[in-house]
Amino acid sequence: MCLIILANDIKSLSMEDLKIAYKRNSDGFGVMYLNKNKEFISDKFVPNKFTEVENFFNLHKEQTNRMAIHFRLTTEGKTNKKNCHPFISYKSDNRIIGMMHNGARLPINLTHKNCSDTWHYNHYLLKPRFLKNPNKILETKFQKALSYHINSDKMIFLDSQSEKFIIINENLGNYKGANWFSNDYWNIPKFNFSKINYYGNNSFDYNYLDVPTDEEIINMTTDDIYDFVCGCFENYNYDAIVDIIQDYKLYLQHSKK
Repeated sequence: MCLIILANDIKSLSMEDLKIAYKRNSDGFGVMYLNKNKEFISDKFVPNKFTEVENFFNLHKEQTNRMAIHFRLTTEGKTNKKNCHPFISYKSDNRIIGMMHNGARLPINLTHKNCSDTWHYNHYLLKPRFLKNPNKILETKFQKALSYHINSDKMIFLDSQSEKFIIINENLGNYKGANWFSNDYWNIPKFNFSKINYYGNNSFDYNYLDVPTDEEIINMTTDDIYDFVCGCFENYNYDAIVDIIQDYKLYLQHSKK
């Protein structure tokens, strides 16, 4: 599902929060910000352990007071540096616009199997639009159109010329102190089929959708499954579906050994 953090007060950002976020989203780490000389900085990599994230973050936080941070969870494309965030949406001699994305799946055709949906969206939609007019990113009308197009996903842009961070669908994220988080999925304990239960018998509480137990999955009818999936989408809660698929993938990998 990934996670974006806009650290408006980078000194207040908890290292423990970063550690928890990494445990849930360990397929890439990246940052973008303007340094003390107002230069646009973008850096990213695929970490092997949290200490690498910690060292990387500590190195960059000395250069700025505000920073956008991205933890990647692979859903499309390979797990590599190319698919890590941020992406550069526009670049000229005197201006750079960077972008990070958080969401289940962007509305874009995937023509390169090794590249993520965010790479495709940036390459085929954002870059051509900003090449014609990079000031689009500052227009409220464009921001609203982009919000509508990506549905409940979130994006954050950094424009070096205006020195502004622009958040698309800011209201769908949440603040912890001064710092904005694109979702709260990163801080929810990972679901376990043997511990999570529904409320009632085949009765779904759409305000609290969790991963069903193994027994409940076996007993679910087609209508139950349909209702569960619809409930997730109606409440913009894709976390349960993501966890079911991730755990099923692990089950398949284990069963083939």
